[in-house]
Formats: sequence, structure tokens, C-alpha cells
Amino acid sequence: MTERKTGSGDSAGTPDAERLLEEGDRLFEESKYEEALSAYDLIRATDDGYLAAQNRKGNILSILGRNDEALEVFRDVLRIVPENPILYDAALNNMANVLRRLERFEEALELYDKALEAEPDNVMALNNRGNVLSDMGRDEEALLMYERALEIEPGNSPVLVNKAYSLIGLRRNDEALIALDGALRINPGNIMAMNNKANLLSELGRTKEAIKIYNQALDLNPAHVPTIVNCGIAYAASGESERALAYFDQALILDPSNILALDNKGCVLVDLGRYREALVAYERARSLDPDDGAIRKNIDDLMKRIRE
Repeated sequence: MTERKTGSGDSAGTPDAERLLEEGDRLFEESKYEEALSAYDLIRATDDGYLAAQNRKGNILSILGRNDEALEVFRDVLRIVPENPILYDAALNNMANVLRRLERFEEALELYDKALEAEPDNVMALNNRGNVLSDMGRDEEALLMYERALEIEPGNSPVLVNKAYSLIGLRRNDEALIALDGALRINPGNIMAMNNKANLLSELGRTKEAIKIYNQALDLNPAHVPTIVNCGIAYAASGESERALAYFDQALILDPSNILALDNKGCVLVDLGRYREALVAYERARSLDPDDGAIRKNIDDLMKRIRE
């Protein structure tokens, strides 16, 4: 790692650098990405605030889909030895997230291995390395990462949720429920834990329990679209078709491009014999993802019914 002389790595520093960082952050928050990039680019590599600006710049480039540029920006931070290790960790995690999104999993794992060599008890690196392994279908290895992280921070609710996800992948459902209950004891308002627990209960046929938890989650966050859709699916499974449709429509008001809501809405409408409405929902879903084989099959099956 090449060492470069920098300041403290935070936003304090020369008035110009501090002003530019604040201006860039304001523009970033307003989604004026190109203007924010211009502000960050004016901060010199020798100025305090440079590393913070580079991290933000990389995030913007990633949002804009300019992934190669984003990766190079994060590499720039990692080449520097900042006095503030939080910024180094942020750059490493941001870079790994880009690689993960691009499904360049082995490269992401290498980054986390490097971080863990330097700091074996880095909970963030352990957790996120587990996430990458989970993406690769390597749930046993992912589980080991989460368990190591929990040995260091037993009260880490997000890690418990991730552990449960791996346990579900391994079909160790009872252990997954224990992990999710642990996450909810620590943080009763953890929407992801509630949603995942309800999903698992629904898969186990415990639909009424699942619906209760989905609605508790929605009391906390009425606009959480994945929970709304999942609750609709659970209502459909319990035979409450009209209520299921209401949930799918609510999800589509918040997210008109939600393919899962459109597809499930179509399925419920087919069950109700409302074929034309179902076809509209399926066609909207297909327009969003023409390569989805399941949606194409639903349309083909529906067209056969209509022609009969």
C-alpha cells in the first residue's frame, strides 16, 4: 500500500476544502450528481476532506452506473493510508458492494480477506464477507462468518438477520426462527427481521402468524413495499383474494414497476376468473422484464384459457 501525505481524513481543513465538501454533500443530497462530482473534484489530494470526498464521489459514480470509474476512485482511497480508518473501511465496503452488484464475487472476497488480515475482529468485514458467500450459494461458509461476527458482537441485530437467511438456505428453519427472534429482542422495530420471519412462517404454512407480523411491520413503516407485497401473497395463500389485491394495488401505487406485485396480482385475478384484468397485469410485468420466463408462461397459460 503506497502511503500518501494527507490530512486527518475528515471534513475539517482548509476553508476551501471544507466549503467544497459541504457544497458537494448538499448537491449529492439533492441528487444533483454531476454538480456534486464537480465540487468534489476541486478538493486537492493534499487537503483534509479529500478522502471523504473520494468516497462520496465513488458512491455517485456507482449510482450513475459508471462502475469502472467508481472502482478506481475507491482504489485511490485504499492506496492511501488515512489517519481515520473509518474512511478506509467505508471505501473498502463501498468498493466490495460495487463488485458484488457486478457479481464479481471473488474480487469482493479478496477485499474482505485483506481487511480481515489486518483486523481479524472487523465485524463489518465478517458480515459483508458472509453476504458475498451467501450470494454465491455458499451458505455454510457464510454462516461461519456470521457466527464469528456474533462472537464479537452478540447483540448485532443485522448480523442475526443475515445468519437467519443462511440458515433458511440450509433448511435449518427452527434455528433461523431463533436467530430472527433474537434480532427482534434486540431491536423490536427491525423491519427486515420481521419481514423475514413472516416470510419463513408463510413458507411453513403458518399463514395467519405471518400476516400478523407483516401488518405489525407495516404499522411501523406503511410504505415498505416488500412487506406490502409479501403480505398480499400471504392473504392470497389464505384465500382472501380481494384483500390480497388491495395490498398489491397499494404496493403498485408506491412502486408502479414492482414486477412481483404485478405478477401476483395477475395470478389472483386469474383465480377470480377476471382474465382481462389479469392479462393487463401480466403484460405490464412483461414490459418491465421481457426475459422473465415465468411471466411469459403465465401469459401463455392465460391466453389458452381465454381462447377456450
